[in-house]
Amino acid sequence: MPSTRKEPEPALAAPGLIGPFSIEKPPGIGPRSARRSRARSYRHVHLEVDLAPQPRDPKGVPALVRLSGLLKERRIVEQGTLIVLAAATLHALSARRFRRVDHWEVSPGGWLPPPRPSESPDGSEPVGDLIEALEGGGWEPVAIARSFSVRVSDLSGGRVDVTIRRIHRERRHALSLDLWGSWTKATVKDLQGSLAERLPVDQVTMTKFQYE
Repeated sequence: MPSTRKEPEPALAAPGLIGPFSIEKPPGIGPRSARRSRARSYRHVHLEVDLAPQPRDPKGVPALVRLSGLLKERRIVEQGTLIVLAAATLHALSARRFRRVDHWEVSPGGWLPPPRPSESPDGSEPVGDLIEALEGGGWEPVAIARSFSVRVSDLSGGRVDVTIRRIHRERRHALSLDLWGSWTKATVKDLQGSLAERLPVDQVTMTKFQYE
């Protein structure tokens, strides 16, 4: 008796999300596979974000305006752009309820002072936490930093690992995000939109994903 052919699983390292507001269908075979892919949730997604050279104007976001002013006072220019982009990323993640900072550091330079525990059930505002960390001893490592890494989490078991790095030869920056927990195409797209509102996003590409 011939064995039943098992339908192949979608590839786990193929591009799936390209451009500022579009998500491509993960690879599959036939309508049944397409329906199954749409219904399944991700437990891990890796996004690569290409950024334009100039950050967005922080006008309208008081915490970002304050941070930009502090960086100018300290005359931190090139590394200042890195920190402004990191703060804008934190603000975008905060809008999706990722507000608790579990860890952050710059390289070279090492760990930044950790945020004070928040009494709010939703956590504090990460950009405000970043300003406090800088004023609490973080200026010196930031002044030589080439990358900024942070892990933020929500209250539902989800977390996001972020690395933003300066590409020296191209005089621009790139952003990598690892999304952990339970994610759908819709929630990934919502996060992408939140980033695009605050960052000079050229393109977003999903380079890896893993289903639950």
